[in-house]
Amino acid sequence: MEALRLYLRSPPAIIGLLLLLIILAMAASAGWLYPRDPLSLAGRPLVWPLENPRFLLGTDNSGRDIAAQIFHGARFSLLIGGVATLIAIVIGIVIGTALLQVLQNLVNLLGIDSSLNFAVMGAVVRAGVLADQWVKTRATKKGARQASR
Repeated sequence: MEALRLYLRSPPAIIGLLLLLIILAMAASAGWLYPRDPLSLAGRPLVWPLENPRFLLGTDNSGRDIAAQIFHGARFSLLIGGVATLIAIVIGIVIGTALLQVLQNLVNLLGIDSSLNFAVMGAVVRAGVLADQWVKTRATKKGARQASR
């Protein structure tokens, strides 16, 4: 509950959530609002937005409805984002499981008491976090130096 409360107090988080909901609504309603193929010719080329009530965002130089392309494109954007997230989760699980097995074998090899397993693993995670912060700090400083030149 605390995380949800903090999330709802963050304006950027709320804006991001609203944008995601808008894109989800666009993707869900694309087939209903624009049942035709978004790449098929819909009207005369280069119709300006709101010039023709049939084409709210106008047409491109080939006469395709721009709004239909945007709404149908939302589906592909969500699909690509979902697949990329799924791949990242699978890679994280595989690497995390392998790292856990290596750490467990190291703890067993060193003969460390099983009650200290979490302490050893916590130290390794802490070292990883510190290394990540160090890399990000170096990248930020390097970017600031290049910007000042």
